[in-house]
Amino acid sequence: MIQRIQSVYFLLAIIAAALMFVFPLAEFFGDSNFILYVYKLDFFDPNPSLELSPYFLLPLMGGVIMIAFLSLWALLSFKNRKRQLLITKIGMGFSLLLLAGYFFGYALMLERAVDNPPHYELASFMPALIFLFLLLANKGVQKDEKLIKSMDRLR
Repeated sequence: MIQRIQSVYFLLAIIAAALMFVFPLAEFFGDSNFILYVYKLDFFDPNPSLELSPYFLLPLMGGVIMIAFLSLWALLSFKNRKRQLLITKIGMGFSLLLLAGYFFGYALMLERAVDNPPHYELASFMPALIFLFLLLANKGVQKDEKLIKSMDRLR
């Protein structure tokens, strides 16, 4: 399982998704100074002027968990390459959705709320990195599938 290069890419995608919980997505400075994480808003002010629902970050956190789960499932589905390809494509779609949802949803909404542009951090670009890893894993699975088909023709 691990000797295949796509397994390494799946593992890197899982690690990148896990790192999104460690590093901040963005810092916002303005009326309310805070740092945006996948799972929380870390306010610097004791009485922040920004009021958000406790469920505000749930879709963002759910998307990251879903991508990590799909990558793990694809990693463990090494015996069924067609399923692995399908799961990888779904994961790629989720990572693009997460990237678009973050930059065109969360970041813009919070930018309007504090009247200042965000200072993007490392975790903001992790969905693009996850997409790249899943794309490379997809190419590896396709290469394996092509190799198996060519071996079947020789038999």
